[in-house]
Amino acid sequence: MAIAKMNRIFLVGPSVHKEETVRFLQRAGVVHLEPVQPLAGANEKEASAALLRLRRVGQVEEAVSRYSRREKRHPVDCPDEELVSRAEDDLAALQEIGNRRLVLERLADDLAPWGDFDPEALRRLEEAGVYVRRWRMDRKKGAELTIPDGIFAEMVSVKPMILFYTISLDGPVDIPVASPLPMPEMGLSAAASEIERLKAEEESLASRLAGIALRSDVLKAQVTSALNEARYLEQMGTLYAENYLFGLQGWIPEDHVHDFLREIEREHLPLQCETRDPLPEEEPPVLLKNNWLIRRIEPLLKLYGNPKYRDLDPSFFFAPFMILFFGICLSDAGYGVVVYLVAHMIGRKWSGKVEGLPLIIKLCKAFAVSAVIMGIITGSVFGYNFEDRRWILLDVSVGTGNPMLYFYLALGLGVVHLSFSYLMGMAQSADRYVRLQKLGLIFVLWGGVIMVARTIWFPAPSELWIFYGGIGFLALGLALTLLFATPIRIGS
Repeated sequence: MAIAKMNRIFLVGPSVHKEETVRFLQRAGVVHLEPVQPLAGANEKEASAALLRLRRVGQVEEAVSRYSRREKRHPVDCPDEELVSRAEDDLAALQEIGNRRLVLERLADDLAPWGDFDPEALRRLEEAGVYVRRWRMDRKKGAELTIPDGIFAEMVSVKPMILFYTISLDGPVDIPVASPLPMPEMGLSAAASEIERLKAEEESLASRLAGIALRSDVLKAQVTSALNEARYLEQMGTLYAENYLFGLQGWIPEDHVHDFLREIEREHLPLQCETRDPLPEEEPPVLLKNNWLIRRIEPLLKLYGNPKYRDLDPSFFFAPFMILFFGICLSDAGYGVVVYLVAHMIGRKWSGKVEGLPLIIKLCKAFAVSAVIMGIITGSVFGYNFEDRRWILLDVSVGTGNPMLYFYLALGLGVVHLSFSYLMGMAQSADRYVRLQKLGLIFVLWGGVIMVARTIWFPAPSELWIFYGGIGFLALGLALTLLFATPIRIGS
């Protein structure tokens, strides 16, 4: 991955071509525009309305996509421009029906201990002077329950709460320790029937939304159109405009400048275009140009964030080590092939349906290839112990090979990785103290490596100079690290 060199661009033209120019810039897609003035007045209202529509269309598209895997689908026959409204209406109806069903399910749970009865019949009895009331009270207050004289009471349930009803011919009853329950809107059987009807409506609406999901390309196109319109209105509201002239400013990749100027001539736009290199105090946007290898590691690289425009790009050093380290960790050709095949099948089935999944699939395939290569080098295929091991380049098996080779390889790669990190830090920093401190860390690192290497691979007394060389590197590194750990400022 490399950071593309950017040029500052300024465009000036007649105001009558303002809208045409902004549309052209959107189609060209190579200019990063920056606001010349803040949004205000009618422009701000139009841009806000466009953003609201973008959010609405995006939410509809995301909600409809959840129904794309349903087997039962009812195709929806409506013009493309009405598809979002149709989907929005169906989603709202589905939400309303779902809420109503939940209310009725709670009602059915409350009525279950009482059995099925007709609330209308109870109301007619009340009109005739017979008052039937349902009650609920805490079990702890059961001993305090006292039924007034002349009132019929029947216990319905005692767990988890006490439920009972009363029948009175002398008007409403007042029982202080119990709470009267309201008259339900319907009985248990009616609630069950209504729940089933709502479920059928939910299923029908879900099938229609699944049919709308078949036209996901239309919804995605409308999301893109809403996004372009929102950006267009924002750019129109932030450019500099007078009665006769308008002005735009932004950034363009240096290698696109000539092609962009030719496109302006081809469109016959009366624009004056000027470009220049960034000034030291300017911070251009970062455009990353990835090769085929770095693109496979993009999901991991993005976890660390993008470098600034003038910073060194660590991707070329980061990506190979990440792939290699995974291969060392798995280090089995058989399992690597399995990971590759699984990633390939998942990619073929869901890459077009799940945003961002293709990058993850490429990353998994790169890791799998690394594991296959390391497995072939170390002779590991599903952990099988080959009798003839002469073809193995790096035998790390216990008994027949040297398992410590892997340990040494991992340590060596770690040292190289750290060395590159310190060197890049030195190249990027403009502070002399920081450079010398990182140089000291490199000397400390390699001094320790040389001393360990001498002990393991060069134990002969004649090779003792290697050990002393490591001590020298270590001492020099410690001196630089301690002397330049913090800048020393001498006051005037």
